[in-house]
Amino acid sequence: MNQSNTRHRQLCLCFCAVLTALLLWRWQRIFYLMCADYIRSDMPAHVQLALGHNDYGLSSYLIRFLWGLRGEHFGQTALSLVLTANQLFGIFTLWLLLRHWLPELEGAFALLAVLLAHLCGPWILPGQTEMYLGVYNGNIYHNMTVLFSRSFIPLDLLLFARLWEARRKKPAVKVLLGFALCLLVTTLFKPSFFVAFAPVALAMLVWDFVKTRARGVGSELLIGLAFLPAAGAMLWSYVSLFAGEFAGTESHMVLRRLTLPWLGWTLVMYLRGLLLPLYSFLTRGRRETEQRERYGIFAAINAVAVAEAIFLTETGFRANDGNFDWGCLSLYTAVFSLSIGLLFRMGQQTDKGDRRQRLRFFIGLALLLGHLVIGVYCLSRPGHAGYDWFYF
Repeated sequence: MNQSNTRHRQLCLCFCAVLTALLLWRWQRIFYLMCADYIRSDMPAHVQLALGHNDYGLSSYLIRFLWGLRGEHFGQTALSLVLTANQLFGIFTLWLLLRHWLPELEGAFALLAVLLAHLCGPWILPGQTEMYLGVYNGNIYHNMTVLFSRSFIPLDLLLFARLWEARRKKPAVKVLLGFALCLLVTTLFKPSFFVAFAPVALAMLVWDFVKTRARGVGSELLIGLAFLPAAGAMLWSYVSLFAGEFAGTESHMVLRRLTLPWLGWTLVMYLRGLLLPLYSFLTRGRRETEQRERYGIFAAINAVAVAEAIFLTETGFRANDGNFDWGCLSLYTAVFSLSIGLLFRMGQQTDKGDRRQRLRFFIGLALLLGHLVIGVYCLSRPGHAGYDWFYF
């Protein structure tokens, strides 16, 4: 590594350290204000349900433990610190995944891509100016179950990739158990990712079984069995929610009745939230030939998550909650980390004497800047109780 590259790496690490400190400070303040019900969120409701033993999932046990130590004020402060630590853990796990996805990208710039991904928000397009619940924006703070599960998803993807790429051999026991455990924890916090991930994994295993004429059936069976603990957790959450055990009213999953105007509005909503990812994947993703299979798996999981959000909905007490969006939202930082990493790779490979390559890179930077401006604005001005989520 030459002196110039070393200096760039050091400057990048210094910037990442400052940005991380600022993000952690801001996140802790937001989480505490939400826990104390100064900013509208679902946290007070989760706390009330957990303390009344009417909630389910790992977060409810965490709440009861923290509130049981020294009361409400301590519990609110402690929960805000735990959520902040979870964000830091999510940065680390996503960095590990991005190093696996883009091994040729320097680690310092991979970290920068992950941090910037935690700042990105949706572009503003004419006719759609909602900033929070009405947009595909994964940098959300009001739903702690999504935040907790999101931090484990990179480990799920990383361990599954190791299992899948070694499926012609006997899977390593540690990797198999680690994957089963991480996916179980992810699902116990929020089952939305599992609902999108499992169909893709099942299709891959069935296709490989047919393609190889059952030559790898032993390894494929072991990989499939690793999904069973999370499947059991999802079934438990399904029974808890849709049998009305906790809510007291009945709810069902149904196909959404679509209209062309609504479908068009929804597609624009996703488009404005994913301008940079779509651009990066189309212009740079296909050039990373050695990683094409990994990107294809990730794209398939995202496609299933988006399709579920569009075509599935709920009735009863959960009809207006938009809960099928959580699969997309839980993958938001991973999507942006990869897209920003691909943009950095594009910058590395850009020939300064080629105008088309320079223009392609600067278009990507402009798209990233637009996402960052909106994301920073949203992070700096969260709405308080009685106002919109993010006000202008």
